[in-house]
Amino acid sequence: MKGQSSDSSRPGGDAEAEAAEWVIRLADPEAADEARAAFRDWLGRDPAHHGAFENARRTWQELGLIGSMARRRRGRGTLALAALAAGLSLWFWQDDLRIRLRADHVAAVGENLAIMLPDGSRAELASGAALAEDYDGTQRLIRLLEGRAYFTAAPAAQQQGRPFVVEAGGIRITALGTQFSVDLHENEVAVLVAEHSVRVEPIAGPAASVVLAEGMGVDARPGLIPTPTLRDMDFANAWRSGELVFDDRPLGEVVAELNRYRHGRIVLRGKDLAARRVSGVFHTDDIGQAVDRIAGELGLRRLSVPPLVTVLY
Repeated sequence: MKGQSSDSSRPGGDAEAEAAEWVIRLADPEAADEARAAFRDWLGRDPAHHGAFENARRTWQELGLIGSMARRRRGRGTLALAALAAGLSLWFWQDDLRIRLRADHVAAVGENLAIMLPDGSRAELASGAALAEDYDGTQRLIRLLEGRAYFTAAPAAQQQGRPFVVEAGGIRITALGTQFSVDLHENEVAVLVAEHSVRVEPIAGPAASVVLAEGMGVDARPGLIPTPTLRDMDFANAWRSGELVFDDRPLGEVVAELNRYRHGRIVLRGKDLAARRVSGVFHTDDIGQAVDRIAGELGLRRLSVPPLVTVLY
C-alpha cells in the first residue's frame, strides 16, 4: 500500500497477503473513506476475497494484534504496516535484547559463528545462539544463554586440570573428552556427545548426574535427567553444514527450529496442527522455501505480513 490514490492504495500479491494488509489498514479507526471504498472494490473483484479477509481478521484477532493496532490510532497506508512491524518487533525480540546484554558472543540470525575460546577450545554457535565466558583459576565455564552450540574442548591436562564446563537452563555439562553439543530450547537442554564422554547434572536440583558416552544423547531438565539414548549424530549436527534434517517430527517442533533461522516468527493457528508429522531436509539459508514445502505437503494455507509474521493454518 504505497499511496493515497484509489489505484495505488490497493494491496498487491495473492488474496491471502492482500487480505492481511487490508486487516491491518482497516484496524485504524481513522482509515479514510477512500481506503474503505478501495476495500469494497477489492472485495467485489473476486468472491474468494471475502473468505480470505475473514480468515485474516480472525487470525490477527487470535494473535491479539488487532486491538493494539486500533488503540494506537496509527496513520494510514505504509505507516500502519510500519507501526505494526515496530510493535511486533518489540513483542518478539524483547527477550533477545536482555540476552545480548549478557553475552560475549552472539550468532547472527541465519548464520553460524565459529569462536576460538581463551583456552584454545572451539565453539560453533548456531543461528541466534548466545554464550558468555566465565573463566577463572578453577574452571573454564561457558554459559549458553540461548540456542545451540557445538564444543571442541581443549583437554583439562593442558589447562592445569581446570575442567571445561557448560551451563545451560539449570544443567551443568562437564567435558570428560572433547566434542559435544548443547541445545537450550525452552525448558529443556539436549546434550549429544560426538567424541569421548561428558557428565550431565543439575546445577541445583534432585536429579542424579549421568555420564554420556560417545554417540549418546539426553534431553535434560534440572528435575529430571533421563537415561541416555543412542542418537543419529549426522542428523543432529547437520545444522553445522547448513541443513536441518527432520524424520517424522511434530510440526510444532519443526516450526520452533525453523524460527531460529529467520527474523520474525512462524505461527501455527489451530491446536491440532502442532502434532502433524514432518519429514525432510531443509536448507537454513532458505527458510521461506522450507515453509512453502511444508505448507504444500501438509495442505496448509499461509498468511503473512513479511518479514515479521507467517501464520500457517
